Amino acid sequence: MRGSEAPLLPRWARIAALVVLALFLAVWAWWPMLAQYPGTAIEDGRYFHHQIAIGKAAVLRYHEVPLWNAFDCRGIPMWDHPENLTASPIFWLTLPLSTTVTIIVWNLLHVAAGFVGMWLLARMEFKLSRMAAFVAAAFWAFGAGHTSQYAGEHEALISFLDAPILLLLWRRAETSWSAAVGCGLALGWMVYDGATYPLPFTVVMLGLETLLRVWPPKRGLRVAGAAAVVGLVAFTVGASRLLPLMDQFAAHKRVMEDDVDGLLDWQLLRDMYTLRTPHWRSRFHPHQYVFGEYISYVGWLGVALALLGMAASAAETGWLIGLSALVVLLMLGHFSPYAPWTWLHAHVFPFKSMRVSARFRLLLMVPISLWIAFATERVPEIVRKFSPSWGNAARAVVVGCALLAAGDVVGLGQEILVYRFADPPEKPVTPSPRFYYGGPGLAGDTIDEPRQNRAYLGCRAAWVYNADAALWEGDVPQARAPANHAVIESVVRTHNSFSLDVDAKEPTRILLNSAYDRGWQSTIGTVVDQGHLLALDVPSGKFHITVKYWPAKLTLGMCLSAIGLLGSLLFLFRHKIRKWRRGSGKPALKAEEA
Repeated sequence: MRGSEAPLLPRWARIAALVVLALFLAVWAWWPMLAQYPGTAIEDGRYFHHQIAIGKAAVLRYHEVPLWNAFDCRGIPMWDHPENLTASPIFWLTLPLSTTVTIIVWNLLHVAAGFVGMWLLARMEFKLSRMAAFVAAAFWAFGAGHTSQYAGEHEALISFLDAPILLLLWRRAETSWSAAVGCGLALGWMVYDGATYPLPFTVVMLGLETLLRVWPPKRGLRVAGAAAVVGLVAFTVGASRLLPLMDQFAAHKRVMEDDVDGLLDWQLLRDMYTLRTPHWRSRFHPHQYVFGEYISYVGWLGVALALLGMAASAAETGWLIGLSALVVLLMLGHFSPYAPWTWLHAHVFPFKSMRVSARFRLLLMVPISLWIAFATERVPEIVRKFSPSWGNAARAVVVGCALLAAGDVVGLGQEILVYRFADPPEKPVTPSPRFYYGGPGLAGDTIDEPRQNRAYLGCRAAWVYNADAALWEGDVPQARAPANHAVIESVVRTHNSFSLDVDAKEPTRILLNSAYDRGWQSTIGTVVDQGHLLALDVPSGKFHITVKYWPAKLTLGMCLSAIGLLGSLLFLFRHKIRKWRRGSGKPALKAEEA
């Protein structure tokens, strides 16, 4: 157990060693992604590649924050798109890198963070040994369910890997204001990561965990106080994204197929955890989605170890068993008219716009990984009580089985990775000096179009409401007006804006070559929606007009985010600041005395 292990000193060495180990193992487990370079992601992964390329083009070409996506479906919100990745700090830190390399870094950093988070949860909350913590972290971070869900596919879901560190911080928030602030900051980070599914799903898991420790009332009050701090920090830090997103959700209802999936099916549940196949595209009728939305492979050996660990640790981790049972009920989806997921999906925002309850399986891997780790620790202890001479042998056997099962899981993930990054690489393109739609020589692959500074009129995104806007193609002016009413003398367009000189003989309507959204605003005249096309009603006169996209409530959100982040950092470093102030005051005091 942890108590019998001498800690590595100093503390910075422990942190540095853990981070280096996590990054090294992330590279090893996801090596096929690097080996496929410069190959790019397939299917949904291509959409996220496209999104990041758009963000880089906005910043590097036009020196503007990527607020509007002019490249998809005739124009859609970007900053206030629910699954936008380009608000993430990781995007900004990787800005000089190619989009393909950015995707690689995005994956490796999240996988490494998942490893570190589970290690800390196992060590600090459950007091497990380093070997047991290693086993738990490996099963969690490199789990085939995680790899299959994110790698080269739905990159915005990768923040599910933050669940262990959030669980640790949330449980400690009851007695530590610093942990409460840290938990709020982690949730705020997820907002910028585009974690539309991971964030509410994980918050539900934390809420269920809370129900298991709100008694007696005195403890419940402490938990409520912690929840207030966590909520305040998460909301203020994430406000620059949350407030515009709330406006988008208020303005639009997501169009999607009915979610009817119920997983109360023994064969499917068995296959989810024991069927070793990289063929995620297969459908398992009568279930609604492809197998990639169910796969959670740990193998029969992993299942056996998890059951052993659960039984051996039941007396000390009863709350974890209770939490797992509640998560399973959610994961099972619409198995009954009274199922928890059915109720959430029918009545609770944002779950009314969500589907695939099976994604709760990603959170269920938290207790599964911990139980496998508990097996490596508790089973040898039980054997040692009956036969001290066999204790070490039992530990070697159980740890060996756990490492073998973990290696098997990594191996399946690597088989999946080989397929997921096999699409053609980014191609060299000649950028157009002006942005426009279509025209001769438009790149055939959408991931190349942002660097070409040109776009197609098709749709890849799910947040689509203006697909029928009457845009025009070609290297022509991006604004039009009736010839006898107004003359447009010049038009300069970026992703987020139109700048034009207008000589209007009478009040008139100018058409702009973009789909409409309520975030568009103008320095002169009134922005209007003409059949989903962006238009501007201007008075008579001669004007220089700037029309730009600025998401609703973004200014207020940015102010709140700055206040929340600064306040959180000042609180977390309050002791160092106090010590620094005392230290800086001593020389001045001595000088006065002298």
